[in-house]
Amino acid sequence: MVPQEEVWALLSDIRNAGRWNSAWSSIVFTSKQTHGPDTRFRARTDGGETFEFVISAWVAPEYIEFTPVRDENERYGITLESQAFRLQPEGEGATRVDLSARASTHGIRGWALGLLFWRGYQKQGLSAALEKLEAALPSEGLDEPQEEATPATD
Repeated sequence: MVPQEEVWALLSDIRNAGRWNSAWSSIVFTSKQTHGPDTRFRARTDGGETFEFVISAWVAPEYIEFTPVRDENERYGITLESQAFRLQPEGEGATRVDLSARASTHGIRGWALGLLFWRGYQKQGLSAALEKLEAALPSEGLDEPQEEATPATD
């Protein structure tokens, strides 16, 4: 169980985002600001690839959204549009973290890939990201993730 403010402090510390995002080995800011909406940064992977992002939404301490910065001509079969963390207090000192990703498909091949593979691929990636986030937080009595409860019927 970790309070919302502690989870927010970790997610909003972009300079040290590698603590919760295993794909990013280093961060370089490409804007003068280092936090808040419109912050731009370049993330480098261990493989040497670089990706530029902008913080497209920032509602402290509840919501942060990262959007890839792309050239107008850059098109893929499936294009990640954004990833977002939503934090909600859940009981005494606990926080519910919802991580979502939005993508678009282009062309018949992209549509087919999106239909057949996107959900499983993203579910695996989002689960790994949440596990990395959990590992970066204090481990005092963290509960296992729980599935949504289904109301009982009479």
